[in-house]
Amino acid sequence: TGCASIVSDKIQPLTIQTTCNGESLIGATCELNNSKGNWILTTPGSTTVRKAWGDLSISCKKGGASGVTTLSSSASGSTWGNILVGGGIGAIVDAKTGAGYNYQNSITVRLQGDCPVIEN
Repeated sequence: TGCASIVSDKIQPLTIQTTCNGESLIGATCELNNSKGNWILTTPGSTTVRKAWGDLSISCKKGGASGVTTLSSSASGSTWGNILVGGGIGAIVDAKTGAGYNYQNSITVRLQGDCPVIEN
């Protein structure tokens, strides 16, 4: 099996916040998806996603405002070790399970459009 599949988790916690017109926006609904699944949360909020070789798409909306962003999937150190030392076999396993990849842990999605009134 791949090294990252042994020493790394196949899941990762993520925290998402949203802004609109430069102000913090509470209560936006965000949908996250990659090749391993779909997740929904309300901002500010956290969820646990399954890691994947591919990027994680994030789409958020509240009222007439919406925003879309992508978190790039990056190879972890153990994946590079698989390529250099293991001849690449472990890297193939890690790519399939997602364990050899990581996303940024926290992101702010900027919504545009008709921003809801932000109450203080």
